[in-house]
Amino acid sequence: MEIFRGPWSNFTDVRDSAVTVGFFDGVHLGHRAILDELITDARAQSLRSVVLTFDTHPRHVLRETNAPIGLLTTPDEKVSLLSKTGVDLALVVHFDPSLAQMSPTDFVQIVLKGRIGMRKIVIGFNHGFGKGRMGDRETLIAMSRQLGFSVDVVNPTRVNDTIVSSTYLRNLVAEGRVAEASAGLGRFYSIRGVVIHGFGRGKRLHWPTANLGLIAPGKLSPRDGIYAGVARLGAESFPAAISIGYNPTFAEGKHSLEAHILDFDRDIYDEELELDFVDRIRSEKKFSSETDLSKQISDDVHAVRELLLARGLIRDVSRR
Repeated sequence: MEIFRGPWSNFTDVRDSAVTVGFFDGVHLGHRAILDELITDARAQSLRSVVLTFDTHPRHVLRETNAPIGLLTTPDEKVSLLSKTGVDLALVVHFDPSLAQMSPTDFVQIVLKGRIGMRKIVIGFNHGFGKGRMGDRETLIAMSRQLGFSVDVVNPTRVNDTIVSSTYLRNLVAEGRVAEASAGLGRFYSIRGVVIHGFGRGKRLHWPTANLGLIAPGKLSPRDGIYAGVARLGAESFPAAISIGYNPTFAEGKHSLEAHILDFDRDIYDEELELDFVDRIRSEKKFSSETDLSKQISDDVHAVRELLLARGLIRDVSRR
């Protein structure tokens, strides 16, 4: 997959394309249905499949605020996931106020037709575009007759009778319902970072943990608590008990993300580690002593091992 990053006005040499447009946070199953349709149609008509997405969530610009919006995927994660779909070209556009103020008509005529050479567009059932999202499927259908392109509207994807959307999945992750979110994502929700030095208490308690730092800004964190998960270190994967929160037993007031990797004893400081969240085990809790905490960690690790075994993940992720 080719990748272009920058302002839309710098697009060149894009012709005869089948296009889809959206932010694609999470590249979830609903998005995948649109992308699969895009690729199938493009190949059938000898067109280039193009995804036009944005480097910043439009809500940051439309709300005129720097308040963070927790996202399912960082820009790099989104591009990586898109590259695995079979799309020919990803245009990662800088979303700014001038683009936000562009009318639906101008967006189609100037950007999609003029810069990308659109001959077909594939959209979701509730697609909106242009200033104030005033453009919709009916707008595109009406314009298609005048400008000579076709429109394909993809029906919603449902999981457990619920329409899969980025907003729905972000809410699930924020509530700690990561197993339900995984069903809509088509994969485990994950966070990656670099292993940094912590306070060393886990090692003292005989439950050493890998503490994650340098996590990408804007990445959505699941609700505080203890999770069963998978730790991915390069090509290797290991079962893990993941903790998110403030470590209330020690009242340090610092939010942290750390994982006890089961049956693991290696120095991985400064290495990149990715944590997959399989399911939530319990809420964060304050203990009266380190002894009580250590016993609870032992129970948590046992629960994690049993859960991963029951779901057939231990054999898949241990690779040993």
